[in-house]
Amino acid sequence: MRILIQLTFFAYTIALFSQDSGLKEAEELTQQGKYLEAYDLQKAELSKLYAQENWKKYAEVHLSMIDNLLQGGDPFRAKNLSENTLNFIESELNSEKELYARAKTLLGLSLLNLGRNDEALAQLLEAEMLFDTSSEWQANCFDGLGLVYTNNENKELASSYHEQALRIRRKLFGIQSIPVGNSYNNLGRVFATDDPLQAIIYFNRAKGIYEKELGADSRRALRAKLNIAFANTEQESYDEALTLLEEVKNSYEGTYGSDNSNVAFTQSSIGRVQLLQKEYEKALVSQKNALQKYINLYGEKHPEVANTYYLIGEIHKAKGDFKLAVDFYQRSVFANLPGQSFSELYDAPALSNYFNADILLTSLQAKAIALEALHYQKTLNLKDLTGSIETYTLCDELITQIRRKRLNENDKLRLGKIASEVYESGIQLSLNLSEQSFNKKKYLEKAFEFCERSKSSILLEAITESNAKNFAGIPAQLINLEDSLKDEISYIEQKLASNVEESPQELENLLFTYQNSYRDFISTLETQYPEYYGLKYSHQLASSLNVREKLNKNEALLSYFIGKDEIYTFIATDRKLSYTRIQIPEKFDRLIKAFNNAIKYNLKSSYLKVAKHLYSTLVPKLPSSISSLVILPDGKLGSIPFEALVTMDSEGKDYKDVSFLLTKFNVSYDYSATLFINRKDDSLVEEPEILLVAPVDFSENEIPMTPLAGSEIEIDEIELLFKGNGFAPEVKLREQANEGSFKQNPIDKYHFIHFATHGIVNQEQPELSRIFLNPGETEDGSLYTGEIYNLKINADLITLSACETGLGKVAKGEGIVGLSRALQYAGANNIIVSLWRVSDHSTAEMMIEFYKYNLHNRNYGYNTALRKAKLMLIGSEKYANPYYWAPFILIGI
Repeated sequence: MRILIQLTFFAYTIALFSQDSGLKEAEELTQQGKYLEAYDLQKAELSKLYAQENWKKYAEVHLSMIDNLLQGGDPFRAKNLSENTLNFIESELNSEKELYARAKTLLGLSLLNLGRNDEALAQLLEAEMLFDTSSEWQANCFDGLGLVYTNNENKELASSYHEQALRIRRKLFGIQSIPVGNSYNNLGRVFATDDPLQAIIYFNRAKGIYEKELGADSRRALRAKLNIAFANTEQESYDEALTLLEEVKNSYEGTYGSDNSNVAFTQSSIGRVQLLQKEYEKALVSQKNALQKYINLYGEKHPEVANTYYLIGEIHKAKGDFKLAVDFYQRSVFANLPGQSFSELYDAPALSNYFNADILLTSLQAKAIALEALHYQKTLNLKDLTGSIETYTLCDELITQIRRKRLNENDKLRLGKIASEVYESGIQLSLNLSEQSFNKKKYLEKAFEFCERSKSSILLEAITESNAKNFAGIPAQLINLEDSLKDEISYIEQKLASNVEESPQELENLLFTYQNSYRDFISTLETQYPEYYGLKYSHQLASSLNVREKLNKNEALLSYFIGKDEIYTFIATDRKLSYTRIQIPEKFDRLIKAFNNAIKYNLKSSYLKVAKHLYSTLVPKLPSSISSLVILPDGKLGSIPFEALVTMDSEGKDYKDVSFLLTKFNVSYDYSATLFINRKDDSLVEEPEILLVAPVDFSENEIPMTPLAGSEIEIDEIELLFKGNGFAPEVKLREQANEGSFKQNPIDKYHFIHFATHGIVNQEQPELSRIFLNPGETEDGSLYTGEIYNLKINADLITLSACETGLGKVAKGEGIVGLSRALQYAGANNIIVSLWRVSDHSTAEMMIEFYKYNLHNRNYGYNTALRKAKLMLIGSEKYANPYYWAPFILIGI
């Protein structure tokens, strides 16, 4: 028996070609933006279609009704009707593919409008797989996915989906059509906070289309206008934003009445601007009006309700009423969590099944800040401080969850800013509690934990994922398939970044396809290989105890965190953990730059002055027993060679008489304490495989560069050293050192890999950083960062005896993003890289001495061997200047 679909929910846009006058009239009403009137007409026509048993048309009309509900602002009924329509298509139309995909899309859009982002994503991804060719509905699905990814801050992915939707809509409807306006509007949302000027361009394009096709007071035109006001707010153009917002609010109320989600959003936006203008009482009235409307529409559990509670908390915090601020932040937290409630301000939520992770993180962070302020300015109640610490810990847990959901590295890196604020506050508060309470060690350990969590999380996650594949029993053919997908993605990204294509549209479409395939591949792995999923997300961060157990008696680890006003340095030895905190010197970034420039341009007096100043700032007092330092830099500290810091006033002396940090200590570097303790203490095996690579001449490369005559001497001498110690190195010199032969080699067999060549680092676009080899028949001679990530390396040491290979883009919380990071991910246990261009002759002498010492003193680490090689240059007449020896640093042990 056939059952009439229960009518209760909402949709997006579909054209009906029925000859029936009622349906044609409904279509016209939809085009005029009278969505709920169109819905009523369509509903009236359903009984005729049912009587005719025209089940396909019957389903299509329901899909159009859902769309009109969505357009008309009724996501509740749209969701219910979408679910019922899906059931009907399954039972009566045998899940007809196109209709089923449309219904899934509409259900996803309904859930999205209800703030249920994760559920919406699941429905839309399923719909995406069902669309075979470019169509209006595929564009709608892409648009929905773009909105989901915008909401969870996967902005690069969101932009790619909206661009695909825009491409389809332009082709189908023309460049001035309403669907194209929708794409412009949604692209503007992607850029609204990070690039408001670009956002305004998109919003104005959308507004122009809507006003021409639908009228200035249409819902879509008003939404575009509202978005322009939001972007103006981001640019601090508050008066202009308020004028626009008041105009939009009046238009909404006149057309749709006051109890409307758009009116509520506009009212809240007005309150936000008033808060920024410090009109606190006006802001409070605006937000409370918006809150009541949201609760009437959605109930107490909804992301917009959560966001409005947060904004009310911000008003109370600005007024200095921290108790009320904490109360509203707590309400914000639990409004984001269906099924959870609280009885007091200190209650901690379970971080699962939330509507919007970013709103939740903002609310938790604000609550932690307000609890701390409440303690110091009002209560002096220790419970406020411990509650604040616990809340920062929840923030950290949520940051980890958010990072896992960010699918693009740039989107993961974007999270670093707010994460850094959380970690700095956690460090600062933990140290304060360590100084003020009896649990000094407990809170000092907590501060170290926050510092460690701020370091190279993305790199650590990537390495853990790579290792998980090796231990989860995944078949080799699947790993090979993944490698090929990653190779293609890397190649296309590099082509797009280099701007060599006159028309990049085809490449962008191809990249979109490959990236989707890769995401689907990883999702399948996680489902089919649960052990892989468990291992992928199971990495444990190092505690200070783990670090102390790893360190020898003569070693110390220095972990840095650069905050807004202070530099925190954690000092771990085998016996204890301690710390220092000092004010950041004035113009600190300029000091860092001046230090490197003074070395590179041989400005001796400037160098000695800055080097001593930085030494007193960065190097804490250490026990006399310490002779080796492991340095975990933060931010731009990753771009300086600590060993060239000067320990005393050496003005007027020769460089060989200067007391450098290197004079007292072996120095090595690492990305995090976790990576440090996981490094293998790998002594030289009996018969190691050794690869020595030197192209020497670069006249055939895409970028012609000077030949490196000294590199051939370097390779010849190192080869003789290894042979003299009973080893048989493999040498790739001149034409043999070509990219094709290197990549075709099974390079995971080599214990040592040594490159004597040129390198280029692109700090703005790290994917264009590269090591130069000779071109081959099928390769261009540029071994790009993306290609290095996809290599399978098992070397204990890789040496890049090349220019600037240790540099890269400075990313907050991740350090230097460049070639060395790529090698670390690819499997190198230890890496030697350089920080600036150097003479190939001095480099050759230093590298020869390094290997000589390492081969003759196997019980010592690479840090000792590198120090001895540098001291040899300092002791020479010709190469004592730090310019020659300071740029080479060891990442490892």
